[in-house]
Amino acid sequence: MPTWDEVREYARSKYKLSEEGENHFKMTWQFGNDRLQAIIVSRFQAFDRDWADFASACCKKDQMSPEVALEKNWNFAVGAICLDREFYVVRYTCQMATMDMEEFELPLSVIASTADQIEQEFAAEDNF
Repeated sequence: MPTWDEVREYARSKYKLSEEGENHFKMTWQFGNDRLQAIIVSRFQAFDRDWADFASACCKKDQMSPEVALEKNWNFAVGAICLDREFYVVRYTCQMATMDMEEFELPLSVIASTADQIEQEFAAEDNF
């Protein structure tokens, strides 16, 4: 079971973090086609447990209908599309108590690539 500080240090050792706070950090994932996708990893407490949250914006609210978002969710093995005010976000949450570094790497890459695929499909530009 890694601590939040260990997760953050692991991320620092492998990636360039573009933003850091006490309970979150942000990085930009770069794909081979020169597309970029920002992903935020944060921690929070719920049900007397520590959780890690992976989130990446994918398009504006008016660029994808709620029905399409729900249909896309059905096919995801990792993560879900959520509405955060005016933006759809691809998000995945896991318990810190059972997380290992593989469970850090997998959602990190899946959430970033899923959000980028949705952005390519629905957004006019590479905004996120």
